[in-house]
Amino acid sequence: MSRRKPVTFELATSNQRKQSITDFRRQCYSMMGRTDLLQEDGARGRQQRKLDNQLHLIEARSGDETVGTIRWGTYISVAGDDHYADSIINNKIGLPSSEPENFSRTDRLIIHPKYRRGTVLIGLARFCLRLAIESGCRFDLCWSEQHLARVYQRLGYTVLHQRLVSARAVTLYPQILNIQQFGERWSARDAVTPQTSTTSKIDQNELSISC
Repeated sequence: MSRRKPVTFELATSNQRKQSITDFRRQCYSMMGRTDLLQEDGARGRQQRKLDNQLHLIEARSGDETVGTIRWGTYISVAGDDHYADSIINNKIGLPSSEPENFSRTDRLIIHPKYRRGTVLIGLARFCLRLAIESGCRFDLCWSEQHLARVYQRLGYTVLHQRLVSARAVTLYPQILNIQQFGERWSARDAVTPQTSTTSKIDQNELSISC
């Protein structure tokens, strides 16, 4: 039985790779029947494109195929431009620190249905973890619809006693992760060692049962 190709995790630094991520998002939204997300345009669409340029876009690839993406960055790099993160920080409820520089923020986690066994999820999260540690952040913030919160909880996120409302009038659940605890938890799971901060390889069979 042949083994699957290893998955690589890379920062998208070229316009070509960033466009590839945009195309992948739209493909997945279409498969999920999320026409509401496909119809993003106007002011909100411009805001998201601005955040794409300000933040780190991370891509999981199997060979030449994009199989997952996530968007990460320090909060202070987008403070005032990131409506959801701004709301969580300004609300303050449940936050263990009042210093904005202690926080990073993560969103736009999308994984192709064929690769939802844990491999890509943990690989993307670990990539963000390395960037967060290098940036000196202690906590990561994210937000999602209620039924997706369990995906982040598998990684160690805790739901905050705050709520957000999306532009589509959908309730979003803010969550927080202690970055040090995440590192301690997942470093004990297996012996996977990242190669560099820009590219790392993890074989899918090594992490398929990690979460």
